Amino acid sequence: MSRPRIDYSLYYVTGRSLLPPAPTSYTGPPGDWYLAHLEQALAGGVTVVQVREKDVDGGEFYEVARRSKEVCDRYNVPLFVNDRLDIACLLKCHLHVGQSDLPARLARQLLGPDALLGVSVNTVDEMRLVLDEGVADYVGIGPCFGTQTKKNLNPIMGPRGVRAILEVLGDSEVKAVVIGGITPSTIPNVLAQTPAPLASGGYRHLDGLAVVSSISAAHDPFTAATELRALFLGRKMLPSWNLNASTAALDEQQLVRNAVDMLKLLREGAHKPLVHHITNQVVMNDTANLTLAFGASPIMSSSPDEAPHLSTLISCLLLNLGTITEQQIASQKIAGEAANRNQKPVVFDPVGVGATEYRKKSASDLLNACHVSIIKGNAGEVGALAGLSEVQARGVDSVGAGFKDPASVVRTLAAREKLVVAMSGKVDYVSDGRDVFAIENGSEWQESITGSGCMASACVPCFPASLSLSLCSTAVALFAGLRHESGSLSAAVAGLVAINVAAELAAERADVQGPNTFRAALIDECFRITPDDLARRAKVKKL
Repeated sequence: MSRPRIDYSLYYVTGRSLLPPAPTSYTGPPGDWYLAHLEQALAGGVTVVQVREKDVDGGEFYEVARRSKEVCDRYNVPLFVNDRLDIACLLKCHLHVGQSDLPARLARQLLGPDALLGVSVNTVDEMRLVLDEGVADYVGIGPCFGTQTKKNLNPIMGPRGVRAILEVLGDSEVKAVVIGGITPSTIPNVLAQTPAPLASGGYRHLDGLAVVSSISAAHDPFTAATELRALFLGRKMLPSWNLNASTAALDEQQLVRNAVDMLKLLREGAHKPLVHHITNQVVMNDTANLTLAFGASPIMSSSPDEAPHLSTLISCLLLNLGTITEQQIASQKIAGEAANRNQKPVVFDPVGVGATEYRKKSASDLLNACHVSIIKGNAGEVGALAGLSEVQARGVDSVGAGFKDPASVVRTLAAREKLVVAMSGKVDYVSDGRDVFAIENGSEWQESITGSGCMASACVPCFPASLSLSLCSTAVALFAGLRHESGSLSAAVAGLVAINVAAELAAERADVQGPNTFRAALIDECFRITPDDLARRAKVKKL
């Protein structure tokens, strides 16, 4: 008899201590409220149940598990017992063990070949051991986020830590669920960030979500389970990332045409993207003026209290690491989560991320909290996010000649993070994880002013067809707000081409005598630049 193949999509780990009081409509015995609550959850779509009882004696554990199995059997839903091999054997059900419980290899020997066995993992080494032993049917990866339902002895992983384990799991037949802080508000980000790229060109995805309090503490477990399962099944509606699917139809000529079309929309004034900037104090005035110059509307607010409401109004959110404080990072997390909920694009400029460990941690925390559409940074910043040391950072600037193979760097990071990466420099490189485009526009004057990179990021959200970008970073955000059918890639390219062509036009002016006059001329040319200027001067090449 072979072990059953089951649906792991909604894995409910019970928690009797978290149950709400029974409603007045419940007329059964007080001790049976847990079972009634469980049955409602099963009716709502729970596909797997695990009984976890850490603070009761063996007799009580057995009775809870026995009665839970009776309910689960009515719905043809498999039951797992946490840790207690003896009870799993007595009830002929399945077993889950943690790292401090009975070793998985021994558990399999005693459990026999016909029952399913799950193992908790928190590190890539633990995942490798599970694969080497070859006895587990699935792994529970976590904790993804902090949770009050269990005293976490393991470090919080975040979605990117979960992804690292899925990358080790690869195309193995071992299934994977994620646990720890899995709620309706965190699920979209978890599903967006955790898929891990495979050498074959696809991605390894989670097989299910494991929840505790999201169901056990719910007053209406039927509705809670229905919503949770719908969110997981809705992952099929998320953007599909396939590294073998080339954007052959999107060549450099089409990208330039898209940029021209987006600038026309801005110049016509029918669409005026509202771009929310949470940025640094050094560039705030310049990026706000640049956003206005392109025809978009900036709102410069770092208040965490208004971020959720603003998210319903904006076209794009621009997050700039710049002059970071604890309050600013907290505000950026809240704003990013709200943007994800409201399906608004997020552009992230990781200013100086490689300069200090504090900045690296802040960027990692932010990327774990929300999924961004576009990362725009210089070589040092992109290298730090990619975990490379080939290009070093000094403060917010890159040091040295750059990467030997910049196209590979941006492509690999974009594929891993499932977003668009735009890396600025003498030549800008933009990738969606499949294709890479080089932009050879710009002026040496841009290196002479503070915040030129942040201005580029701010340009992207201004462009009204598909996404909103910012000036270097602003330029990117401007175009991201345009919701163009070709998405983040077009927005990033359009924003960078626009700011760089404007820089060329500014540098040609006779009144530019130094950095300060160039800064003013740059904003003027962002205001004056025409679609014909872009079409005539854009230098975009597909690599």
